[in-house]
Parts: sequence; C-alpha cells; structure tokens
Amino acid sequence: MVALLLLTFLQTPAQPPAKPPVTTAAPATQKPRPAAGNLSLALFVTDSSGRNIEGVKVTLMGPVDREMTTPGGTALRIPNLRAGTYRARFEAEGFYTFEKEIVIRAGTPAEISVTLNAAPPPPPPPPPPAPTAPEKPAAPAMPPPGAPKTVSLPDYIEKNFISNREPQKQNEIGCSGLEQALLWQVREPWTGRQHDNADGMLYVVGGDGRLKLGEREFTVSAGAFIVVPRGTTYSVSRTGRNPVIVLAVLAGAPCAG
Repeated sequence: MVALLLLTFLQTPAQPPAKPPVTTAAPATQKPRPAAGNLSLALFVTDSSGRNIEGVKVTLMGPVDREMTTPGGTALRIPNLRAGTYRARFEAEGFYTFEKEIVIRAGTPAEISVTLNAAPPPPPPPPPPAPTAPEKPAAPAMPPPGAPKTVSLPDYIEKNFISNREPQKQNEIGCSGLEQALLWQVREPWTGRQHDNADGMLYVVGGDGRLKLGEREFTVSAGAFIVVPRGTTYSVSRTGRNPVIVLAVLAGAPCAG
C-alpha cells in the first residue's frame, strides 16, 4: 500500500506557478488638428474709385488661419477653408488698415468686396536747420575824435616859415581820431619816406620840386595832388629857389596832438 502511494506520487508531474496577468497601458490620446476644408473665398479689394488694389496684405483668423497678398487686376482667391466665422484684416501702404468679420457657410459661394480708404500722405520732413552765421568779431574801439579847428595856411606858413639852417620842417596843424594833417617844408632832399599804417594824401601848396614815388619820378609844383598808399616808399626834393611846401593828410595814423 505504501509502495503504491509512492509510485503514484513519482508519476504525477509538478505544475509550474501561475504568472500574474499583464496589463497594457492605453496609448495617450492626441488632440486632432483641424483639417482644412474644401471651401474657398474670393476677395475683391478696391479703392474708393473701384480700382483693384495690388499688394494688400490679407490676414484671416478663424477656423483656418491664412495670410496672403492681393494680386493685380483680379480677385484674391483663398482656398481650403472651413465653414465658420473669420476675422479679416487688410493692410496696404497709403491706405487705412481695415478689419471685417466674414462668415463662410458650407454650400454657399463666398465672395466679399472690401473698399479701403486712402490715408493722407505723411507730412514732409522738416527742413534742415539753417546754418548759423559765424559771429562777427567785435569792431575795434574807435579812438576819440579830435577837436574842431580852422587854420589859415598862408598866415601859418608866414609865422612858421623854415629857416635856412633847417633841411626839413614838419608842423602838425590838425588832428582827429584817425587822421593827421601836417605841414611839410622841404629845403634839402627828404628821402626814404614811408608810412606803414597810414595812407598819405599830399597837396603841394608852394614851390617846385621832384617827387619819387616807388620806382617812378614826377615834377611837382603848387597845386599838385599825390596819393601815397601805405607802405610805399617816396622822396621829396626841391628844384626851385624856394622850399617845397606840402600839406600832408595821413589817414589811419593815430592822433598825436
């Protein structure tokens, strides 16, 4: 009996342990993207005169977004739209920007006309600033004027006639802020004369003589008038019996009296 039970146990195969059930996670669901439809929209964009405007940027925002530019001379056709409400924006240089709500329905041809109003031209740029004139240097201060004075030349010459011992004689007979009036009496040649800062006006009152002005030489007598520009070298000499008497006005020379 014991042997029979042992034999039965040895002949029964061992059962493998049961495996736990395997569960498979469901894949994550993705939100489907809206597919474009088969509807289209024809847009006629014109100005106030009814002429088609080329180059208008058209932006549609709605069930399907679109951005296109109007061609020239014909309507803008926007394909592959879906039914629904769209917000259309129209932008063009020289025109006011315009927005409009558009409803596209299935089974109904969609044609929209839009008129854009012209915007005023931009103001012209401001003119460039005018160049500022350079400031003028302040004028130098004028010297004070001299006192009014009258002189009788014949009487003055008679009282102040040159002596035989004097080669030349000079007397100031008038003076103002910018001029000197001098009386010259010349017995011996007066050479190498020059005025660096004054122009000389010479009038021969009496006598005969020679005047060398620069490289030129002239015969002078009573009544002769000579202009000596500043910086010019000149000489006066006597040729007659009497001295040469000259009234000299030096313009620009400081007043000495």
